[in-house]
Amino acid sequence: MILVLALFLIAWSPASASDAGPSLESGTEDRAEVEAFFDEAVPAGLAKYNIPGATVSFVQDGELIFSRGYGYSDIANRTPVDPETTLFHIGSITKLFTWTCVMQLVEEGKIDLDADINTYLTDFSIPETYPGHPVTMRHLMTHSAGFEEQEIRMTVADVEELYPFRTYCEENIPARVYPPGTVTSYSNYGATLAAVIVEDVTGVPFEQYLNEHILSPLSMTRTSISYTLPPEMARNLSSGYHYMGMTNEAVPDFVCVVGPAGSISSTANDMAAFLAVHMKNGSWHGAEILSEETAALMHAPAFSNDPRVSSMCLGFYETRLNNERIIGHGGDTDTFHSLLAIIPERGTGFFVSYNSVGGSKARYDLQAEFVDRFYPASASTAPANDPGTPAGKYTGTYQSTRHNYRTFEFYLSRPEISIEQGEKALLVTQGGSPPSEYGEVAPGVFAQSSGQPTSYGNLVFREDGQGTVDFLCYENLPFFAYERVPWYAIEPFTDGVKNTGLAILLTVLVWPIMAVFRRVYGATGDERDTALSVYARLVAGAASLLFVVFVLVLLPAVTGDTALIESYVRDLTVPLALSAVMTVPVIAVLLSAVAAAFAIPVWKRRYWSVWHRVHYSIVVIGLFMLAWWVNFWNLFVFRL
Repeated sequence: MILVLALFLIAWSPASASDAGPSLESGTEDRAEVEAFFDEAVPAGLAKYNIPGATVSFVQDGELIFSRGYGYSDIANRTPVDPETTLFHIGSITKLFTWTCVMQLVEEGKIDLDADINTYLTDFSIPETYPGHPVTMRHLMTHSAGFEEQEIRMTVADVEELYPFRTYCEENIPARVYPPGTVTSYSNYGATLAAVIVEDVTGVPFEQYLNEHILSPLSMTRTSISYTLPPEMARNLSSGYHYMGMTNEAVPDFVCVVGPAGSISSTANDMAAFLAVHMKNGSWHGAEILSEETAALMHAPAFSNDPRVSSMCLGFYETRLNNERIIGHGGDTDTFHSLLAIIPERGTGFFVSYNSVGGSKARYDLQAEFVDRFYPASASTAPANDPGTPAGKYTGTYQSTRHNYRTFEFYLSRPEISIEQGEKALLVTQGGSPPSEYGEVAPGVFAQSSGQPTSYGNLVFREDGQGTVDFLCYENLPFFAYERVPWYAIEPFTDGVKNTGLAILLTVLVWPIMAVFRRVYGATGDERDTALSVYARLVAGAASLLFVVFVLVLLPAVTGDTALIESYVRDLTVPLALSAVMTVPVIAVLLSAVAAAFAIPVWKRRYWSVWHRVHYSIVVIGLFMLAWWVNFWNLFVFRL
């Protein structure tokens, strides 16, 4: 009853509708069906995921057929969402505008998709990590440049702290961890770098170029890439919400330094124009932003992690549901979650944006429901639960290619998937969720055993030239994959090294006890200390103490300090407290090297008893175990 009441209230809350364009003349649905679908599905999503408001526009054959606002853009003032005037942050859908700018320059012959991007950069260059394998614009547009993920300094707390995205790109070049064209890894840096190239090629600021070549021709007067909006637009910008304590609280959205990758604000009606011009292959209502040939190139498959999974286009990416090919893009900020989807063969598509965290799921539910409603597939059957290939070929731990490899960020986040063998199927566990069963439907392809399709699609295991599985891919997530983690990098092993090392290092506590005992009761024979043997134990003991305190006390303290980590991610300078903590393992490693050097005279001159010399050597091994662990997780000050 509560759910029904919530649906009723949301569906009939003040909302604004805009009905533009002709009635549908072709396709499976008519205008009334489309309107009825969204009027039922969107309010249901708002209620299910506790979202205050959403904005939607639907386009058929290049014409805006239906747009509507649902719920509220401002709960406190009971301000309804208006699809014509209410702005939502569209997040990474911004990239489609950036890529469209790039394709205009490709069309003009000013950018070659397959040329080294350093050809165009004027202020800095991308390091030649893989000689003979330069990063190209095609790599940037398909997220296959091989860049690691890097979030530090990508956002700031306030608009006043913004600095040029060109400066960001020059000072925060991510490591190249794969040769270009190997595998996808979604990159905000890559999209922002493309905007720098647009500026370098045209000599025009990116915002100006965007306004003159896309927004103005399409009459997108309520769309801006700037956070500094005109007063009327600023008044109509929706608030963003977090659902906390059984209520939605308005919270500031993050401010993106990498504007060309995610800072556009727009309305549903304006976004319908952008969607329509791509649906019509570059021309719409007398405005041509791309030639038909260039638009077709942009929308065509350009790179895939595996022939059995969806492809990256040049900026757009594919999703396949019910055998329908969808091209589009999602967009996420801290509080807004959006989706632009086009079904080219059907000449139909929609834009939706939600103003709370639950929108990240609601948008994909809406897309699946839309396709199921208007383009249903034949009944699916559950896959066989008897894999035709030995499970050991696939089992193991896989980590997202979209993560940091070379800095402290690696320790903060490493999304992983665990694949285990169940009784009859593979068990897939991700992010602490209960395991899901997947049965093999083709060699290396697994579907949920329930037969229930998911928005991510089937699991596909990619093999290298020797037949060894190296990547796991989701059928409908073409913009990143999961790389197989080697045995020495899985957490049970790294944790085992750490814990064993700590246990060894804690045994040095017997040394001061022994010293006191000998002082009180007198030293005997080979247990007598010399200056060098005292120094050996002092150095090894100090290194051990530093490692123990760092791992058990200091590291949990800094990583558990949310404000400190946010400062590290956002500020241009590393917090002093974090730098000080990360200096401790550097000192410990240096002392460990000295302790290892002392082991030579300790054995050569036969200090102490044999068992004490053995113990000292084991302590040195423990020191190097911790040194390896610290290095593996990039926990040094020079990795910040």
